[in-house]
Amino acid sequence: MAFTKEIENDELYVFMNGKLIYKRWLKTGQSKVFDIMAYNQYTLKSIKENEH
Repeated sequence: MAFTKEIENDELYVFMNGKLIYKRWLKTGQSKVFDIMAYNQYTLKSIKENEH
């Protein structure tokens, strides 16, 4: 599984294999999960705004 993230304006987008699975508005902290099967408690990838 390939995870990629993009930040545009104040929005964080996370894609898995090219499909949008998660969106977060950075200023308000609100988020939306688009694919519940791809992003659940067993997901091995942690989604953060800033990865070090």
